[in-house]
Amino acid sequence: MLEAIDNKNNIFKFIIGIFALVWSFNVLNVGFYVDENGLLTIYKGFYQGQRLFVDSWEALQTGGILAYPLMALYYQVLSPLFASAGINIGLVLYMRIAYTICRLLVAVYLYLTIKRTAYDRGAYVASLFYYMFVMGWKNFSYKSYCDMAIMLLVCFLIRYYQEKKVRYFVYAAIATCVAILAYPTMILLAVFIFAFALLGIYRNEVSPKAIIAYVVTCLVIGGAFLVFLQFGSGIVNAIHQLKNFGDQDYDYGLLHRLGMLLVSYIGFAVIAYLPIIFLVIFKRFRYVSYIAEKVVFSAYWIIFFVIVCAVRIESISNSRFIYALLLLFFWLPYFIKQEEKSEYTVIGSYNSQISDEQGILWLMFSISIAAQFIWALSTNQDITVPGHMAIYAVIAFILIASNEDNDYIGLTCAIIIVDFFFMGFWVAEWNGGYSDVLETRYMVTNGELKGIILNTEDYDKNMSSYRLVTEYLSSEDKLLVAFGSNSTGYINSDALQGTYSVYARTQKNTMILDYWKEFPDNQADYVIIDESNDKYESFVDGEAGKYIIETYRNVVAKDGSLVLYSK
Repeated sequence: MLEAIDNKNNIFKFIIGIFALVWSFNVLNVGFYVDENGLLTIYKGFYQGQRLFVDSWEALQTGGILAYPLMALYYQVLSPLFASAGINIGLVLYMRIAYTICRLLVAVYLYLTIKRTAYDRGAYVASLFYYMFVMGWKNFSYKSYCDMAIMLLVCFLIRYYQEKKVRYFVYAAIATCVAILAYPTMILLAVFIFAFALLGIYRNEVSPKAIIAYVVTCLVIGGAFLVFLQFGSGIVNAIHQLKNFGDQDYDYGLLHRLGMLLVSYIGFAVIAYLPIIFLVIFKRFRYVSYIAEKVVFSAYWIIFFVIVCAVRIESISNSRFIYALLLLFFWLPYFIKQEEKSEYTVIGSYNSQISDEQGILWLMFSISIAAQFIWALSTNQDITVPGHMAIYAVIAFILIASNEDNDYIGLTCAIIIVDFFFMGFWVAEWNGGYSDVLETRYMVTNGELKGIILNTEDYDKNMSSYRLVTEYLSSEDKLLVAFGSNSTGYINSDALQGTYSVYARTQKNTMILDYWKEFPDNQADYVIIDESNDKYESFVDGEAGKYIIETYRNVVAKDGSLVLYSK
């Protein structure tokens, strides 16, 4: 009888998994997010030959090293094949497919890793949740590279915990270096892992050889990067340009931003611990059954998520989901403690396997804390940006909630349903807010957005930009797109990027002028200006805008609201 039930469960899981997999690819070509555009353009700049830290002052450009092999495969092999075979796939869709395959492989490895632990019952749900989770948008970025690297890092440390083989610390070092290349601030993660390993040596849980292997591997990869930097840019030249790095859109300094985020976390912790405080107090006066406790947590999570969505119903995005996941992050220590208390059965027996492997849960929680702190150091946005890194604590929560003794089936189902909604129905588009797969869209059949379906406004802007850059620019020209929201011009064109960053805020700062003064050979030959852009008025009133308008007087062509200027 039990075997028949298990078979039915496995069939059901298989159907759900196949459906999620097929649907994820089915909606992969929907919409185009402005930051996805920007990151791909930064990576393309590196592929085109920009010297690291010299030709670009963008802090995220090192991710181009990770994207280079995929872009080389596309431009040198696949793009000509797609064109000759009439396959409607451009750079953007190709990179999304590659990213989704990589995420699937990481999810499978996570499943295989958890299956070898005492929390094997939650392996399927945890890996399904991870695969469907949208890390900002469905493509390679500093967020997604960093996320996959950290997820693999966690898996490698778990495997070391189980097998005590030094090679897993070598793999962990490689994963750490991938995260650093994607998001340079993550170099602090290496310090955290080193401290974690030292603590493990003190507790006789980690071999000294393992930490030596980790450090040596990091140093070798770091050394290779420095050699590459020396031959490509010159280390001295690169160091000289570091002073120009940073986001001019930051209204406040680092300490102020960290302080505001700390206040947000404290406020969020108060909200998260309300049901726990309620249960602790209530238990002093009356017995609370385990079922009642499950109902309280599950209902609180669902109601909270509904409320945060209702507060800004017109702009629901996956940031609403991040708020809900932060609840689970704050709940995790309480659930781990409850797990410790429940290790003794009613007849006094002791489940040593669960006890021995609770370190896995604390590992995920600790790495989640470290990653959130590191991301908080370099963001000018709210708690939802570092909050993405709560995902590892959420996975640990799912493992506990799926445990046979706990079985929070209602809550885990709610988490998976919301996860699927943001993976398969909501679309990251334009500059955020709410969009879904049911909106009317048109398929792009030309350029590097080929195969992507866009809403009417985005489609028209993209096609205007495409026509301008393909008809009037060559690979020898340098291009500046005045506003980041129109930077498909960079992706669709063979022209070089005549700017310090595609995120250059020409309407707000004068950094572009400093860049052109220091590197006059990199100054743009052509400028695309969207005269309907909501930043246009501040652009023409600003110092950089005035210089551009005075310098680039020749109207080469107009297409829609986009105008191509030359000197």
